Order: sequence, then C-alpha cells, then structure tokens
Amino acid sequence: MNTSTQVPLRDRGAFKIKEAAIYLGVSVMQVRRYIRRRLITRLPGIRHVVITKAECDRFLREQEDIAKLVA
Repeated sequence: MNTSTQVPLRDRGAFKIKEAAIYLGVSVMQVRRYIRRRLITRLPGIRHVVITKAECDRFLREQEDIAKLVA
C-alpha cells in the first residue's frame, strides 16, 4: 500500500506510543509502565505498540475518578 494514501492512526482513533504519551500528558516510558502494569491495554497482534483513543480516554476517566476519591 502506498504510504501517501494511508490514514494516520490518530485519524482512525488510535495512537502510537509517542502520540499516546502526548495525549495523556506523560512520558513514553510512563506509557510503557502503564502497559506493563496492565493499566492501559494495547491492541493485540500488532507489531508496533498501538493504543486506541477510547482506551486512553478510559484511563484518563479512571484517573479523574481516583483523584476525586482521594480529595
């Protein structure tokens, strides 16, 4: 497939790890830690780490809920 006709992941509702880090406001290493700790799930069976926007949004909502409980 020609790379000029491919739709970027972010336009399809998914991020590569660096894009996910920017979206979440954390470092790439922190995203890798979240994945390792199973706080964020990546898409299975894909060579590169790809995380859906919905998964990032779910994680952010959970973090907000936890912050409300602690406050």
